[in-house]
Amino acid sequence: MHTRLRTPLVALLLCALIPAAYAAETFTLDPEHTFPSFEIGHQGISVMRGKFNRSKGRAMFDAEKQQGAIDVRVDASSGDTGHDGLNKKLLGSNFFRTSQFPEIIFQSNQVEFKDGKPVAAVGNLTLLGVSKPVTLEIRDYACTLQFLTRRPMCGADLHTVIKRSDFGMNYGIPMIGDEVKLAIEVEGFKDY
Repeated sequence: MHTRLRTPLVALLLCALIPAAYAAETFTLDPEHTFPSFEIGHQGISVMRGKFNRSKGRAMFDAEKQQGAIDVRVDASSGDTGHDGLNKKLLGSNFFRTSQFPEIIFQSNQVEFKDGKPVAAVGNLTLLGVSKPVTLEIRDYACTLQFLTRRPMCGADLHTVIKRSDFGMNYGIPMIGDEVKLAIEVEGFKDY
């Protein structure tokens, strides 16, 4: 092969390989290390805390293009305050109405980046069949290899504050707070 022909061919092959190195990375959430939790004021004297034990989802990040997408689905019936009686009330008709609305969903196609890392996700939270815009702050985003399997994985701590009345969950206001702090510990394995 002539040198003139070989050089463009090598350049073409290199260009074909480079996008793969910078391609979007997709992660599937690890349900054993992903816990959406909440805090809400109770009668002005304490803070009630709880979490959801079952969730699933995927996230895609493309740091090069500064793009991303997140789709997380939480099993509303897995809500857990640590007290059986309170759980029944929480999952019943006054609050989460899990028989009618089995999932809480967050979907985002707008992820903000700083220094090559995601720092916020703007999307819609669907709760009790009502969708509202929400911004999740992404803190402490980091990636590593899982120490046993050596699979690439990333994790973060997500935060936002919502008003439950925006979603039609009005029972007990103001004795039970309207403002709810959400924190989500999340880890995900890179898809191959």
